[in-house]
Amino acid sequence: MPGWSEEIAKEFVRLAEANRSCLNQMQLQKLVYIAHGWCLAATGQPLTGDRPEAWKFGPVYVRLASVLRSLGTSAVTLDLFSSGSTADLETFEMDLIVMTWRDLGMLQAPQLAILTQGAGTPWKSIYANGAGEGRDIPHRLVADQFCEMARDPVRKLAC
Repeated sequence: MPGWSEEIAKEFVRLAEANRSCLNQMQLQKLVYIAHGWCLAATGQPLTGDRPEAWKFGPVYVRLASVLRSLGTSAVTLDLFSSGSTADLETFEMDLIVMTWRDLGMLQAPQLAILTQGAGTPWKSIYANGAGEGRDIPHRLVADQFCEMARDPVRKLAC
């Protein structure tokens, strides 16, 4: 059952804090999007109940952005999230979050942007090609991107 973007982000913050690391809001937006993409590619189902939108700095979950708005580039901590924002995630969904953290959690936002805003990404086709800010990024396009990355290990490694 999909969680909301802030619930998925909270799981990433838990993982970061457990590893004595920290994440800022740009990293969180990108990690949630990437985990969502892998979930769509693997299952055809979304990881989060809200859709990403194409914004200037990449895909943005508006619900998550509203929670993180006051932070700027500061590290996100668990106390920012309400105690009730806990997702009822399936084991497989949590495994995707852990896998995404393990593989990409140490990267900075500009490095993660290669996956979320690079050539051939849904964001690029919607925002950068003239459709403008605030447009939904369809699940179908996100799934296609991550399915292609799964089929093409060289492209995945290049990211």
